[in-house]
Amino acid sequence: MSRRDDLARAIRQRDVSAIMHLMFEANTPTLRPGFGSETELWDFKSDCPQLAREYANAWADVAKEILAFHNRLGGILIFGLRDDYSFCGATTRLDGKLVNDQLRRYLRDTIWVDFNREFIQPDQRYLGIAVIPPRGPRIERFLTDAPVVNGSRLFGAGDSAIREGDSSRILRRAEADRLARAQAVPTLGKVFAVDESFFRILQPDYIQFVERSGPCQEIERALRDPRASIASVVGIGGVGKTALATWAALRAYERKDFEFIVAMTAKDRELTSSGIQALEPPLTSYEALLDGVLEVLQFPETKSEPFDVKERKSRELLEDTKGLLYIDNLETVDDARIIRFLDNLPVGARALVTSRRTRVRVSVHPIDLGTLTDDEALAYIESLATQPGSNFAAELATADRVRIARACGGIPLAIRWTLSCSKSPSEAVALADKITSLNSEAEQLLEFCFRRVFDSMPGSERSVLEVLSLFQSPIPAEALLVGAKLPDYKLLDVTEGLLADALLQRLWDPDRNDYSYTLLPVTRAFVYAQVARQTSREQEIRKTLSDWFNARDIREAGERVIISEMRQGKGASESPLLDLASAAERRGDHERACELYRQAVARNPKSWRAARLFAEFYRHQLRNQAEALRLYEQAAANAPRRGPDRTLIFREWGMLLRDSGYPNATDLAIEKLEIAHAEDPRDVVATHALAHMLGKRGVYRRVIELLEPLASSRSEATRQKTLPLLLEAYDQSGEMVKAASLRPIVRKLNGGP
Repeated sequence: MSRRDDLARAIRQRDVSAIMHLMFEANTPTLRPGFGSETELWDFKSDCPQLAREYANAWADVAKEILAFHNRLGGILIFGLRDDYSFCGATTRLDGKLVNDQLRRYLRDTIWVDFNREFIQPDQRYLGIAVIPPRGPRIERFLTDAPVVNGSRLFGAGDSAIREGDSSRILRRAEADRLARAQAVPTLGKVFAVDESFFRILQPDYIQFVERSGPCQEIERALRDPRASIASVVGIGGVGKTALATWAALRAYERKDFEFIVAMTAKDRELTSSGIQALEPPLTSYEALLDGVLEVLQFPETKSEPFDVKERKSRELLEDTKGLLYIDNLETVDDARIIRFLDNLPVGARALVTSRRTRVRVSVHPIDLGTLTDDEALAYIESLATQPGSNFAAELATADRVRIARACGGIPLAIRWTLSCSKSPSEAVALADKITSLNSEAEQLLEFCFRRVFDSMPGSERSVLEVLSLFQSPIPAEALLVGAKLPDYKLLDVTEGLLADALLQRLWDPDRNDYSYTLLPVTRAFVYAQVARQTSREQEIRKTLSDWFNARDIREAGERVIISEMRQGKGASESPLLDLASAAERRGDHERACELYRQAVARNPKSWRAARLFAEFYRHQLRNQAEALRLYEQAAANAPRRGPDRTLIFREWGMLLRDSGYPNATDLAIEKLEIAHAEDPRDVVATHALAHMLGKRGVYRRVIELLEPLASSRSEATRQKTLPLLLEAYDQSGEMVKAASLRPIVRKLNGGP
């Protein structure tokens, strides 16, 4: 094999050590004889562009070179050599992530460039080696226009580039179209597991299916759900959406659940042990979807008709049928008409879709596919041990299998990639452990799994992930709100979306009586890499949270200490908060008092004292009877079984209910006041309140029973409240003798003769 063939193989295998051995003298940045010129496999640059915005055109030139190599045989772009091929050293500090982030302005994420820094000098100059993979079955193109310089652009969106000898040439769109047609590669291998009249189902991407009982049952339930027409399997890249959906479609075919099944995939890339490889997706547009339906349903002649005819005919064929459309990787298709079509799917037909994020909204039964459990991961690794190249997995101990699965975050693709890139059990364990260490080996895996869903997120969701990426342990919901700078009402919506995407983990914290949030290690590794590339973003988040945990927003020193301990989880009792709230209430700071009472109740929802004090605050300071009633109900649910505190809670609750305006307010008040009186018959306030309510109901015998013991009280105030009520009860119950003897006394109390 020639040296050129050796180099081409090293490029395909991304073997940087082999490239360095072939091209450079041992331990020096000096080219070996025969490499002192540029060819179709390599090119030289004196330096790397800087990362500032004004260097966008320089990065466009790098993108041109990389696309040109990619569209031919792959290649090597070497930075740090002068025109005479002597070493001068690149000066811009770069790594694989930074390089690919710059290229994403112009190139698709199906192209991943490995970037290595070799021969690093004391002044940090280095030799930069960018390894560019060869293309897949299609010619790749520029995504966006290059910047305008001196009135012209280097390339436009839809243009391409090709390596010809020692130079890279731009292909304008029309020329790129001709080259794409000329170099079209027929699809090899079996694309469909079933391809017959009325049935076309994708070939599974697994050799041995590992059943996940929960998700498998849920997807089959969704396909039978009479209330929904679309089963939507949602999850991050590599979590197994396509495998699960294809399994379900094949099961439905075997059981003859549907009259026809039309399956199409928009998958445009896959991750292999040699890197991200571009694919030619059959589903690229709404027209392609309609053509697939017409072809499977035996109307191929309609494919050549005008678009409106094809659309009408397709809808007619689907209407009132028991058919299934299976659309894989829906998020990859940039054609909103497909979403509108699915949202208005003809009655009778069903759809099964997979996507990284929820896109279809109407009549959907969602299946949020999470990561593998330990048991599922063990079964999955067992299945991989039977495949060529991963046989050594059979030698892995159970503990090591679990270790690999957890290091990979339970993501099937990550587990498979780890094993396919390894040659022994020890190497697999070591590689899995390095996935979250931001090393170059794992960059493509994290990019493949998370980049697309991360880039499509709104800013609020990104902010939440950025905050969580800085911490290994869960952080409380309130801290997450502060760090992400979100309003209270928005946190639930944001976290629910991230939970549905399997990017977030939510844990219950019994000490705080609230949820805490964290990220899987692989997710954290990816997101933290994005934070690290934003100038001062990490310092900004850490300072915001440090100020909050240390309660620097609290002016009063004593209060600051208590609040700080609460926020840091050191204080479990609500008592200090109640003391602070009462003090704020006394000094008239009702806004602060309300917040502190709220924190105390949240800290310990079973605290009857916190609920009662907060209720009294609402009752007397804010004049909010509805909230006061709610809090008294909470206090009563946790009230002591015996004692004066129980009497107090039910007495005040009853008196609040008395004036509540409820249709049955009197009955409700009597019920609570009876409890208070039974607990402490000597409580005069409760007794009087109960007597008033019973009088409204005409239960005068009971009123007499309650008030007669108080008629001879030594307290003049008690007698003044008791005797008029007692006299009325005597009159109404026909106790004429008692009424006659009591009337002069009542008259005298009222100032009469």
